[in-house]
Formats: sequence, C-alpha cells, structure tokens
Amino acid sequence: MLSYRHGFHAGNFADVFKHCLLVYLLVKLKQNKPFAFIDPFAAAGTYFFEDKFMQKNKEYLNGIIKVLNTNILDQVVNQYVDLVKKVNLEKNKHSINIYPGSCLLSSLVLDREDKIYLSELHNNEFEILQKNFANDSRIIVEKKDAYSTLNATISSYKGSRLVLIDPSYEVKDEYEKVTKLIKHNTSQFSDVCYMVWYPVLDAEKTNAFIHNMLSLKIKNTTHIKIELQNSFLRMQGTGFFIINAPSEMKHDVTNSLAVLLETLKDQNYPAQIQYDVF
Repeated sequence: MLSYRHGFHAGNFADVFKHCLLVYLLVKLKQNKPFAFIDPFAAAGTYFFEDKFMQKNKEYLNGIIKVLNTNILDQVVNQYVDLVKKVNLEKNKHSINIYPGSCLLSSLVLDREDKIYLSELHNNEFEILQKNFANDSRIIVEKKDAYSTLNATISSYKGSRLVLIDPSYEVKDEYEKVTKLIKHNTSQFSDVCYMVWYPVLDAEKTNAFIHNMLSLKIKNTTHIKIELQNSFLRMQGTGFFIINAPSEMKHDVTNSLAVLLETLKDQNYPAQIQYDVF
C-alpha cells in the first residue's frame, strides 16, 4: 500500500520480536559464504523518534524502549539490543533517538563480502532508503514490486540467502499474495531461508493465513505465533513463518522469546508463545 509509512509503527513490540529473530538468522546464516540478504519490502531503513510519524502513536514506548530499560541477560536478545545501542551511540552519545529497521540492522551484521538487496515502492521511503545506503557498496537499492520480481532477484544471488517478507498487510488481498509468493519461490528455490512476518489484527484473517501457509506443506517450516493482547495497539500479537531455519534455532531462541514476552506484555492481559516445527 503506497500510503503506508512504517514510521508510525517503528520500534513497536512486533518490530522487537521481528528484528531480534532477524539478527539471529543473519548472524547464523552469514557463516556460509557467499551470503545475501534480500529485503523486498524495505521501507526507509532508519527511523527517528522525534519524527512526526513516530510521535503520532509513540508505539516504540511499549516496544524497544521497554527492552532498553530492562536488564536482560540473554545472548540472542542482547546481540540485537547492542546493535540498536550502537546506532545511537554513533549518532548521539547522550540519548536513544534512532530505531534501526531491517536494512540498517543487516548492514551492521553482515560482512564486507556479503550482499544486501533492498526494494521499496513508496516514493518518499525509496528516496530515504537510497540516501541512507548510497555509500555502501554491498547494497543494491531498487524500486520494484516484490510480487512480480522476487523470483528474478533471488536467482541473481548465489550461495546462502535469507529473504524477509514483511509487507504492511494493509492491502485487502495481501495475505493471499504472500502465500502465493512463498509457494512460487519455494518451489523454485527450496534451499533459501524465508522469514515471513505477519501481524495479529483480525482473528479470522490471521487463522486463514496460518491455515493457508501450513497447507503448502513446505518442509522445514517453523511457525511462531506470539499472542500479546494489550490496551495500547490494535495489533494483538505477531507471528512468523521461517522456512529452512537453522536446525538449532528452537533451542537458541526459545528463552529469548520468553524473555521478550515477559518484558513487553501488558500485565493486565494474557500473553503466550506458540512454537511449532513442521
């Protein structure tokens, strides 16, 4: 949806879970060279707390700020949190006022020889994205439609690849389009790791999406659903399908997800994590 701006939601609880898992996957998968990270729904990549979009709902206050204000002793969580702190220390030594999106986090994690592909259709977001990464030779930034070009993009990179699928889901048929996108690309590139994010907004739509994704019967599919009911957002949870995740991921991240849930949950509402491997 070309009117969507992720700045309204940057740093919220869904971003925290997504980016913690993303950093984990990047650290693990980049060990196999050559490696490429493909982000076809990139948005702007960097978000400033004082920006009018972030200030409207201040969703980051119940997300990354809660995490930063909590003493968390977990390696997976802290490798993500340390990157958030690093970005802010480089820009402003006295306060936290920047939230790094998937693009910036990947640029911090990946090595000099790794590759990053970013694509964004929104005009303003695309211009910011181009500016943010103009001087990084590892990164290609394009303005292309993911649904029609992802197959060609994946095929242009060799070796180990991680593809992040996280559209806004504000378009009516987005869930169906994502399911078809995964079906098509996994049939062509079965060795690629795909990380599909989704919001828990409407129970009927969410359950239908989960059913349709699992009906694809793709081998080595991990499904993580985080129910985090709250009084501050329409979103009442978040979830992920990770295809071809590292075999040790469940062991590595189970405690990390539980720690984040305890930190981010609204104490007056139920919260739980469902973790299944198919």
